[in-house]
Amino acid sequence: MYLMKDITREGNPCLETPCEPVKLPISSEDLNVLKGLLEYVVDSSIDDLVKKYGIRPGVGIAAPQVGVTKRMFAINFEDFLNNNKRYCMAVINPVITWRSKEMTYLPGGEGCLSVDRPTDGLITPRNYKISYKCYVYDFRTNTCKQKSGTLEGYPAIVFQHEYDHLDGILFTSKMYKDLDCEPLYTFEEE
Repeated sequence: MYLMKDITREGNPCLETPCEPVKLPISSEDLNVLKGLLEYVVDSSIDDLVKKYGIRPGVGIAAPQVGVTKRMFAINFEDFLNNNKRYCMAVINPVITWRSKEMTYLPGGEGCLSVDRPTDGLITPRNYKISYKCYVYDFRTNTCKQKSGTLEGYPAIVFQHEYDHLDGILFTSKMYKDLDCEPLYTFEEE
């Protein structure tokens, strides 16, 4: 399992390097990295394990964040805007095939395991809806399957954030103080 000491931090050249495609069938070395990524995001969603291992919670982590410049990442989260639908995927060689013109952002900004500095008050524009294709590895069946789909809202934001890592882009390079688009959600005042 990866720990915080294993996470590359902002300024590391690995985070600015476009990643190479993963060769399929996947090697045992790449599979171990992918498994570690998925374990991290799953474990970081469990409060007791966060405390036990001293890890920061995260909904996604990409291979360059552990020093591996390969096109793979893992995500694990519930879409709180869509009946808490769960997304848990170990993604290999993703391609975003379409992006909506409609843009959105997370109020309060995005976070990243590789960024330790505060980014409060700055927002990162994302396409509200995307289509993608990739391979997804299923560790229960030890199979790698092609997958394609469309994501919107929060899942699309998470996917784009991790996808950017594979192109050597940190969200901090896309931050603005103000945007002419709607936030993903707004808070109701009581």
